[in-house]
Amino acid sequence: MTKKQLIFQYLHLNRKSYLLAIVFIFLVNWLQVEIPRYIQLAIDLIEDGSTQGHNQLKSYVGMVVAMSVAMIVVRIWSRIYALNPGRITEAALKNTLLQKLNRLPNSFHQRFASGRLISIINNDLTGVRLMFGVGFLQFFNALLALSLTPLWMWRISPELTMYSIIPIAIAFVIFRIGFKRMKSLHMEHMQRLQDLSAQLMSYLSGIDLIKSQQMSPWVRSEVEKLNQALLTCRMKITRIQVFFMPVLDYGNNVMKILILGLGGYMLMNQELTLGEITAFLTYSVLLAMPLMGLGRIATIFQRGMVGLDSAQTILNATVPSSDDLRLSEKDADSVLDNLKKGQSISVRNLSFQYQGEERKVLDDISFDIPAGKKVGVLGSIGAGKTTLVNCLNHHLDIPEGHIFLGDTDIANLSRSDLRRYVKTITQDPYLFSATVEDNVRFGSKASNISRDQVEEVLKLAQLFDDVNRLENGDQTLVGEKGVMLSGGQKQRLSIARALLEPAQLIIMDNVLSAVDYETERKILEGLFERLEQQSVLVVSHRVNALEYMDEIIVLNEGRVIAKGNHKTLLKTCPYYLETWQLQQNQPEAE
Repeated sequence: MTKKQLIFQYLHLNRKSYLLAIVFIFLVNWLQVEIPRYIQLAIDLIEDGSTQGHNQLKSYVGMVVAMSVAMIVVRIWSRIYALNPGRITEAALKNTLLQKLNRLPNSFHQRFASGRLISIINNDLTGVRLMFGVGFLQFFNALLALSLTPLWMWRISPELTMYSIIPIAIAFVIFRIGFKRMKSLHMEHMQRLQDLSAQLMSYLSGIDLIKSQQMSPWVRSEVEKLNQALLTCRMKITRIQVFFMPVLDYGNNVMKILILGLGGYMLMNQELTLGEITAFLTYSVLLAMPLMGLGRIATIFQRGMVGLDSAQTILNATVPSSDDLRLSEKDADSVLDNLKKGQSISVRNLSFQYQGEERKVLDDISFDIPAGKKVGVLGSIGAGKTTLVNCLNHHLDIPEGHIFLGDTDIANLSRSDLRRYVKTITQDPYLFSATVEDNVRFGSKASNISRDQVEEVLKLAQLFDDVNRLENGDQTLVGEKGVMLSGGQKQRLSIARALLEPAQLIIMDNVLSAVDYETERKILEGLFERLEQQSVLVVSHRVNALEYMDEIIVLNEGRVIAKGNHKTLLKTCPYYLETWQLQQNQPEAE
């Protein structure tokens, strides 16, 4: 979608409000230029002492008062209908961006840090709101004022109007120079704001490491560098706003001096009346606000266009074609039935390497996960375990012909459809700043989940007793990212969340690393009892976590070097035996 199409889309969304706003803005400006005309007529009647002149004077004064009151009412309605679309557009665009971000693949989120995306939605869209709200109001207000006011001035004196235009024309030339410079500076300002937001998000995520390693001075120094760069850019914008943008106001002041000088000369020559000079000066005052407003309109317009550029970064990002496909209920039930009847989840000759890297992270991987089987994957750090998990759950883009759900190639499934059959529990669970119960219920889309079901999965995850010891039980707020819970409690809560709704394959990616061996054993026993008909893939670098598996796949440097159960591998795989022996001598995690 081009920028022009995006603008027209939201103009069309608010077309009724904008049409009414234009009508009311026109009425405001018409009343503004009519009032000085009646003031002119009233002043010219002051010296008329006749009864008729006195009555006519009172009539003109009454008209001025009535039109002023009417202008106040109409102006209020013009602001309501002109400003509301800005908020409506901002809300609609934010919803669209969030929906798009949820559909974009992992490759996009790797290129754009979370802090940068947050800055786009929170900061850049403010410019879009102002452009569609305040910007629209001031643009049409200035357009109509600069159209009607000179026309009424021309009616009084064409000659004086022509002289008045000269300083304004010169001011516009200078204004144009500053306007061009503002565009590049606003782009730079938004970019630096995004950089600062991304950096702050990164530092906040690693705040524990920063404090433990006494890195605070270095972090302050880095933030200060970005902050100073942002301040320098902001100051450049401010200088232009101070020295270039007010030039129109200066031009308006020069215009008033010309009106007083030339108008006074014409008054002495009886070419104009006192009332006409007064009206002309009033019109020059009416020109002042829209002329000064042009500087702000330019700023708002630039911010809005930069905001739209940022929004297009997300809106125009490519969503994988498979994500636009959706299985019909019949096809989805067919895949589910085939998996329940015993068809396995299969990996065939899977190889994967990240963009820009020559080394293959996964090299010719093949294995099956039959229905109801418990399969483990063992490997050291860097063996490719997490990459394998991200391929299985379609977090990474893989070509066709390598991973199958029964007869269905997952490369042809949308991620939304795949989530019906495959659930992943990661080693770094994300918990929301909500209650324990709410975080568990997030694992199911169903609204009829009972309290007993929540308690059941908490017991299976060996978290029920811990929750009962909390001050408010399962209604305790866990804080942002589960800050109120220990590492093991966060992992067990994520397991409970995944168990709330059944899936044909549950992938556990090193999720028991922060619990002790006894808790780990109880969790796995309860898990396997609950998931008799479902497949489980447990990924770990700890042999103890995999002893109960039906089959264990041993990964080393992206290759499968052995397969078998625990007893078989102890006899046939030296790497597995060595890993097991080393881990027997290590103290258990607390």
